[in-house]
Amino acid sequence: AMMENRLSIGEQPPPTPEGEKKREKPIEEKSAPPTPEPEKAKKTTVETEEVGGEAAPKADSGEVKPLHAEPPTVESGVFKPLMAEPPRPKTPAEKAKEAAQMSGSIEKPGIDGRNSAADRVVEASLYGSNLVAGEVPIMRREGSVVVNVEDTLRSFEDEVDSITFNNSVHNAMRKFARNAVLRKVKGGQSSSSAPDTVAQQRKLQLQQFVQATKVLLLTYEKVYDSKEPTDLAMKRMLGPQLQYFVNCMLTKFNFKNRVSVRALKFYADSLLLLGELVKAEEALETAQNIAFQCFNPTDLDLFDILRDRANVLARLGQKEETAGVLEQCITIIEQLDGEDMLEKESGLLNELAQVHGNIGNLSYANNLLQRSLSIQESLHGSMSLEICDTLSRLAMLRNKMGEPNQAHSQLNRVMRIQERHDVPRHQFSGTLCNMAAVNAALGDHEKSKVLYQSVLATQERQYGQWYPEIATSLSNLAMVHMALGEYEEAKDCLQRTHRIRSRVYGKKHPLVASTLCNLASVVFTMGDMKEAMKFNEDALEIQKACYPEAHPLVAVTLKNMAMIENSTGNLDKAKSLYERVLQMEELIYGELHPAVASTLNNLADTVLEQGETAKAAVLFQRAMETNEIVFGKDHPDIARNLNNLGRAFKEMGDYDGAKSKLIQSLEMKEKRYGDEHINLVPTLMNLGDLFNLTKQPMRAKDVLTRGLKICEKKIGMKHPDSAKLLRLLGNSFYLMGDLSTSEKLLNKSLDILEGVYDGDHPYVLATRADLGACSRPVGARVF
Repeated sequence: AMMENRLSIGEQPPPTPEGEKKREKPIEEKSAPPTPEPEKAKKTTVETEEVGGEAAPKADSGEVKPLHAEPPTVESGVFKPLMAEPPRPKTPAEKAKEAAQMSGSIEKPGIDGRNSAADRVVEASLYGSNLVAGEVPIMRREGSVVVNVEDTLRSFEDEVDSITFNNSVHNAMRKFARNAVLRKVKGGQSSSSAPDTVAQQRKLQLQQFVQATKVLLLTYEKVYDSKEPTDLAMKRMLGPQLQYFVNCMLTKFNFKNRVSVRALKFYADSLLLLGELVKAEEALETAQNIAFQCFNPTDLDLFDILRDRANVLARLGQKEETAGVLEQCITIIEQLDGEDMLEKESGLLNELAQVHGNIGNLSYANNLLQRSLSIQESLHGSMSLEICDTLSRLAMLRNKMGEPNQAHSQLNRVMRIQERHDVPRHQFSGTLCNMAAVNAALGDHEKSKVLYQSVLATQERQYGQWYPEIATSLSNLAMVHMALGEYEEAKDCLQRTHRIRSRVYGKKHPLVASTLCNLASVVFTMGDMKEAMKFNEDALEIQKACYPEAHPLVAVTLKNMAMIENSTGNLDKAKSLYERVLQMEELIYGELHPAVASTLNNLADTVLEQGETAKAAVLFQRAMETNEIVFGKDHPDIARNLNNLGRAFKEMGDYDGAKSKLIQSLEMKEKRYGDEHINLVPTLMNLGDLFNLTKQPMRAKDVLTRGLKICEKKIGMKHPDSAKLLRLLGNSFYLMGDLSTSEKLLNKSLDILEGVYDGDHPYVLATRADLGACSRPVGARVF
C-alpha cells in the first residue's frame, strides 16, 4: 500500500483551541498535536487545523469600523524611546552652584543622602535603562517638611480618568522632551528665595513627568482593545515609550501603585504584538507582584492582571501554570457579590475549561462548561445571547471528544438564538466558522467550504482587505481546500494570510510562523520537500525567539520536519527528531495526551519503514492505549489507531491480525459516521491492499470500488486519494488477468497524480512502475 504523509494544517491557538480533527490518512495518520493560537483568550471559536493548531475556527464578533483603504506599512523605529542628549560640560558658574547646593545654601540632598527627585528624573532620562535598581521610595526635603515622592505620584492618580487628550501622542512626547523634565535647572536663576523657586520648579518637573506618563497611558488605552490595523500599528509604535517610562518608574523611582501596574499591563500588550511572549509574561508577573503588595486581595485591577497573565501563559504552552492563575482569579471573584461578578466567574470557568481541554482533561472541562452554562441560564434565561459563548465552547468540546453530531445540534441551537435576536451577519461569523469545522469533521467539506467563503466575504465587506481576522478565515478556508485536494487554492489563501500577518504584526510574529508551517503543509503535499523544509525552518527560527524551548508549537514544527525527513528517506534523522519531539511533549503534557499518541504513531511509522516491525507494533499499540485512556474506546481516534495497527501487522506478514484490526476499524467508523463518510476511505484502501497481497483480487475490487465511489461523491476524482484508489484497483484487475482494464486505471491514476505532484514524486514513480509491470506475466509481479 502507498504511504500518505501529510503535514497537518490549521492554527491555534491562541485561545480556545479545539481537538485535532485531521482527516485520517490511508496508511499512517501524520498529525500535529493540539496547539492554541495566540490571539484571543476569551473567544469561543478557534482556527481549524493549522500546523500546531487544534481544530475549531475563530472569528471575532465585536463590531469594528471598516477600513476604507490599505493601512500604511509601519517601519520600525518611527517612535524611539525618549533619551536626552548627553550633558554638556559644566561651566564654572554651574560648578559653583552645585557646590552651594551641596553645602545646603540652596537645597539639601534628600535625607537618604541621594539627589533630589527632580535630579533623578533628569538622570533617568539621560541614561535610559542604565539605572540603579532596588531603591526605596525617594524622600526629599521641602523647607522643613520631608516629602515622599511616591505620594506626589499618587496624588495624581485620581486625575487619570478626567484627563482629556486631544493631541497626538507624538506631539505630546515632543512637548515632554522640550520641557525641563529632561534637563537640569539652569544655574544663575536663584535669588534670595532660590530654594523655594528651585523646589517649585522641580516639583513642576515631576508633575510634568507624571502627566506625560498618564497621557501615554490614556492614549494607549484608547486603542487597547482594537484590532484595526492602524490601531495595531499605533500600539507597536507606543511600545518603546512605555518601556522607557516603566524603567523610570520601577528601576529608578521604585513607584509601586496603580499607575505603574497599568503601564506594565500596556507594555506587555505591546510586546505581545511583537511576538515577545516571554518578555510580556515577565512584565505581567512584575505587575502581579506589585498588585499583590499594594492592592486589596479582591481588587479588580489585580484580577485583570492575573487574567492577562493567564492568557500569556497559555500562549507560552504553560498549561498547568495557566490553570493555577485562573483558579486565583476565580477565588477573587467568588468573594465578590453582584451579577457582574457571576458573569466574570462564568467567563473564567470557560477559560479554565479551555485549558483543561488542551491538557486532555476533557470530562473535567465539560463539567466546568456545564457549570458556566448554569450560571448564564440562571442570569439570563435559556434563549439569551449571553449563553451562546458557552454553548459554542461546549459544542467544540463535543467535536473534540469525537461527537460531531452532538456538536452540530448545539451549534444549531446557538444559531436559532442569534437569529431570534437579529444578530448582524458579521457578528454571526464565529458561529458559522464553528459550524464549518463541525461539517468538516462530519465529512461534508463542500458545505464547510461554502460556510468559510461566506464568512470571508462578510468580513471583507465589513472590515476591508487587511483586517487581522481575514487572515484567520483564509487559513480555515485553506484547510478545506487541502481536504478537497485543491492545493493551489490552499496555497493562494495561505500566501495572502502571510502578507496580511506580516504587514499587521511584523515578520517575526508567532502567527507568521504558524502561516509558514501551513504553507509547508501545502507544498509538502504537492511534493516540494525542499520548499516545505525551508518554510518549517523559517517558522522554527521565529518560534524559538518567541517561546520557551519546550513549547507545543515548537514540537509541532519539529514533528513536521521529521515527517519531511521520513518522506525523503532520511529515516535515521526522522527517528531522532520524533524521539526529541516525544520527550518534549511528555514534558509539556505528560504521557497521557493525544499529542503524545500522535507522535508515537509517527515514530512507529518510521520504525516500521526501517524494518523493525515488532517495535512499530508496540508503539502503535501504546498510542492506541493512550487514546483509550484519554477519549474512551469509542472515539474516532481509536479507529485510526486500529487502522495503523492493522498496517503494522500487514507489514509483519500477520495477515489475519491485520484483517482483524482493519475490519474492526471499519466497523467503528461505519457506526460513527455511516456508510459514505470520507474517513472510511483510508481503511478501505488498506483492506484492498491487504486483499491484493493475499491474492483475493475480487474482494479487493469490492472494497476499493466502494472507496472510489465515496471519493467521487465527497472530494472528486482529481484528488490524490482517488488516484491511489485507482492505482490499487488497477493492481486488482492485473491480478485477475484483465491487463487492459488495469492499464486504463493506472493511466488515469497517473494523470491525476502528475496534475498534483512533480514528476519525481514517490507516488508518481510508483504508478509508473506499476504501468511498466503490465507487460509482464501476472505471476512475475510482487506486491
